[in-house]
Amino acid sequence: MTPSYAAVLRAPHALRTFAPALLGRLSYGTVFLSLTLALTTATGSYARAGGLMALLGLAVSVLSPLRAGLIDRHGPRRALPPMTAAYALSLAGLAALTWRPGAPLPILTALTATAGVTAPPLGVVMRTLWNVLLPDGPLLRRAYSLDTVSEELVFVTGPLLAGLLAAVAVPSLGIALSAVLAAAGTAGLIASPVLRPRPSAHSRGRRVIPLAPAVAAAATGVVLGSTGLLAVAFTRHHHQPAAVAWVEAALGVGSTLGGLAHGSLSRSLPGRGRLAALLCPLGLALAAAGLAPSTPALTAMACAAGLFIGPTLTTAYLLADASAPPGARTRAAAWVNTALNLGAAGGTAATGVLLDVLPLPLCYALAAAPAIAVAALLPALPERQRNSPSALVTAHHRGMDDSTTDQEFWDARYAERDHIWSGDPNAVLVREVTGLTPGTALDLGCGEGADAIWLARQGWRVTATDISGVALDRAARHAAAAGVADRIDFQRRDLAASFPEGLFDLVSAQFLHSPTAMPRDRVLRAAAAAVAPGGVLLIVGHAGPPPWDPDSHPDVHLPTPDEVLKSLGLPDGAWEVLLSDEHERLQTAPDGRTMTRTDNALKLRRPPA
Repeated sequence: MTPSYAAVLRAPHALRTFAPALLGRLSYGTVFLSLTLALTTATGSYARAGGLMALLGLAVSVLSPLRAGLIDRHGPRRALPPMTAAYALSLAGLAALTWRPGAPLPILTALTATAGVTAPPLGVVMRTLWNVLLPDGPLLRRAYSLDTVSEELVFVTGPLLAGLLAAVAVPSLGIALSAVLAAAGTAGLIASPVLRPRPSAHSRGRRVIPLAPAVAAAATGVVLGSTGLLAVAFTRHHHQPAAVAWVEAALGVGSTLGGLAHGSLSRSLPGRGRLAALLCPLGLALAAAGLAPSTPALTAMACAAGLFIGPTLTTAYLLADASAPPGARTRAAAWVNTALNLGAAGGTAATGVLLDVLPLPLCYALAAAPAIAVAALLPALPERQRNSPSALVTAHHRGMDDSTTDQEFWDARYAERDHIWSGDPNAVLVREVTGLTPGTALDLGCGEGADAIWLARQGWRVTATDISGVALDRAARHAAAAGVADRIDFQRRDLAASFPEGLFDLVSAQFLHSPTAMPRDRVLRAAAAAVAPGGVLLIVGHAGPPPWDPDSHPDVHLPTPDEVLKSLGLPDGAWEVLLSDEHERLQTAPDGRTMTRTDNALKLRRPPA
């Protein structure tokens, strides 16, 4: 594992969240083969066993968005335990009934259906939680790559484990193990401190389908579903049926290597262009595989095609998450997962029919056609959600739906973690305010209260505002713990709609950036008007994107101090410019590196009366 992936797991609470989620997902790697073998023995019929497995797969795939909707609405801690309990009990019942032949079909059908309906979407939940564990940027994209690769490894090791249990004992033991894995994984996941007790209120009940990522995932599923049968037909045609295992393994190895490389090398936020650029060679590689002259050549070409599978799925999940409203990310990921599974099922079924009537190379070409067609059609697909306006100064890559209010957005942002910021006051504030005579201060966009608390400790009486009630509640608790609650008046205000009354000896606007439609220039002009005669206005902002993600926000303009001063519209020469410059500071990147970031500051004094 490269250092970048190690940095993902070193993030606070990342390993203790990811490990149990992966353990629970191993249940899906073991259960299908174990159930297939056990049901075949118990019913004495391949047709009945196949029908029951089709019922399970259909229920798991089709109902995944509904289960994800329950998680978005009630939160993982409330929704996952009853789902997992019903799923595990159903598997336990199936394990008991299939231990010996002769189990009644109606009961097997009912238990299988219950297991499919209640299967907990642990993979979908984990992909949503990466946004809570890590900031946007390269580290988050590596996390998604790691997640995709790990899930693929689960579906490689799971059947091997199930086969081993069937060989040394009975297949039903694998079903029982699947129940235990799901229960243990869920218990560990919901114990993670990153899970919120309650989800944010917005986006409930809204239909959220990330169209482009879902269509791309479906096309990828067709490739995955068809390659197995195609490889069987190819190796039989070349009188090497046992070699099919090597072809399947090569596809998995290629996907793993491609996923890891994509996460390490990717430096910019993926878009539809990247999704199309990955789907096209995936389809072409599969089509070319049909022309392979030998089984070793097919194995190499399968590995080459696999190089694009992991990156395609990672990109699809990232795009789905970026386009979803904050309260609907679990459903968005579930739709991608459902599309992938349905595409795989459809690809398998269609390939089975085609192989009976068409030449093998043509079957390979037809299986590859959806990936190539979707790559060409992606730019024409309509958007279901719009990103935040690109001209605004943004602080985070968090998706906003058109109906998401600014307060809802920031409440959701702060509710994602126990703390968003460091808890330390901004260094420029400390440097520029130290030495001023304490009086009244206005802190605009106070967040979790670190600046306001520091000012109160220096003797200032502070009015601190923020649009997020979640942030203000947290700030008030911090102020009480610091013993300065009586010196701070926390006010929830949308500064675009209302502004605190009165004049202040100090008005501080530290990094007053937002991905919402905040009229920053107008707010800063109101801030200047709120400075008392002889008082100070201090404005600090970013001068450029974070150095660990230099391609983020390519269309965003971050104003210079001179531009900020001009936008204030102050009378010429009336205010004294005490500071107007750019400065560098050390900042720890998400992957643990210490890097230099450039900010700017403008400090003005209003003339005395």
